[in-house]
Amino acid sequence: MNKATKIAITIIAAIIVIGGCIYSGRVEYNDAVLSGMSADKYDYIHSCLGGSATQNDVVKEYIANQKYYDSKFN
Repeated sequence: MNKATKIAITIIAAIIVIGGCIYSGRVEYNDAVLSGMSADKYDYIHSCLGGSATQNDVVKEYIANQKYYDSKFN
């Protein structure tokens, strides 16, 4: 391998590692938000967003309107 190939492989590996860290951080954040949310809140938000909503969609909606959902389900 020449020097350019080694540098390219190192850059690609670094990008993959950084991407993995960002992805795992997002998953951890979603899990933390969802674990603090009651099942009633989750079900209500999920049904309002539609049956194909992902957990990430539910977290985004909840965070955007957290005061509303917290007051509705207290």
